[in-house]
Amino acid sequence: MNYRLPTILLTAILLSYGCKTTKLPTGSIPVTAQLTEEGLLNCFTPGTSVNGQPIWCEASAVLFDGNDVLIANDKDMPAGQSSVFVKKPTALGDSTQAPAYLNQPIFGNAHKYEDFAQTPDRKFIFLTTAFDRVKPNSHDWDGFNTILYWRNGDPDHAAVLAPDDTSRNSMAYRLRIGQVLANDQFPGSMPYFKIEGLAATDKQLLFGVREEGKSYESFSYRAKIISVSYRVEKTNMGERIRLDDDWKIVNNFDIAKAEPSLPQPLALSSLEYDPQRKTVWMLTSLEANGKLDAYLWSSSLTDLYADKPFTLVRNAQGQPLSVSHKAEDITPLDKNHLLLIHDDDRVRTQVGSRIRQPHQAAYTIIKLN
Repeated sequence: MNYRLPTILLTAILLSYGCKTTKLPTGSIPVTAQLTEEGLLNCFTPGTSVNGQPIWCEASAVLFDGNDVLIANDKDMPAGQSSVFVKKPTALGDSTQAPAYLNQPIFGNAHKYEDFAQTPDRKFIFLTTAFDRVKPNSHDWDGFNTILYWRNGDPDHAAVLAPDDTSRNSMAYRLRIGQVLANDQFPGSMPYFKIEGLAATDKQLLFGVREEGKSYESFSYRAKIISVSYRVEKTNMGERIRLDDDWKIVNNFDIAKAEPSLPQPLALSSLEYDPQRKTVWMLTSLEANGKLDAYLWSSSLTDLYADKPFTLVRNAQGQPLSVSHKAEDITPLDKNHLLLIHDDDRVRTQVGSRIRQPHQAAYTIIKLN
């Protein structure tokens, strides 16, 4: 494997984006894949710290919007440096080019970003937080329950996804997600859950649930997908996205049952709808006993909505395609290449001969066959 992505190669990949001359497989047809490139990108200046403690780049979300690569760190940053930033795709691993930070206040009001999504027509971008914490009788943690959206290329006018135009967060939807996840043990509402996946079809948002249970100290790992319909409305404040009240679980994937030979506990860490391949990609990852691991899965929309199992992506030799990182998000670069970003927490993972530093995040490019 080559561990530094040659600029000429990535440029060729990006120039091919949108080419319609090749007949693509659909999500119902299994694909094989291979890891072709891996590198380290700089999220911020080396030595960045708060109260004397170094900040780690725990990159959790990535999106190629057709021009730039957007990345989100799930940790808050000091003033002047946002948790959401932009890099040119041909300079991902270029340490001499600093990222451009999205410093609009709305990005600083939300905390613990987990996943980007983009509508198939590429008009709108979404960014969700984890929805994994609230503070009783306080609004201090409401920002952990936020979905942002904006017109592609116009983050200056990002808005909060909410039933109204004045909310500073998406707490109203936390209630609905908890109710949808209710079960025999928690019949009214799931008290704790964690969202790590978000995908957008032309009519629905798909939320991927990684954890659910009594609390962050007592939960089960999951690969569960919830759908809700959305629409774009014209208002006095411009275009606004509204959600219908048709929340439901559409897929409850049992990873261990589907592939019992894989290490456990694997759980969902990303969702992405790929309109070119008409495929839903899912990442599952684990972090156990110092081991980081991740796997890629695929499904057609038809199979996903029918609650059918995802298909494990394998290499040309038929072995499960494994990534030795805690892969957190995935985005198509073109019809045959996927970019993965990794949240390796504070593990000094090795990429080639380089050791990851606190200001860096690892990334991987996968070629689909």
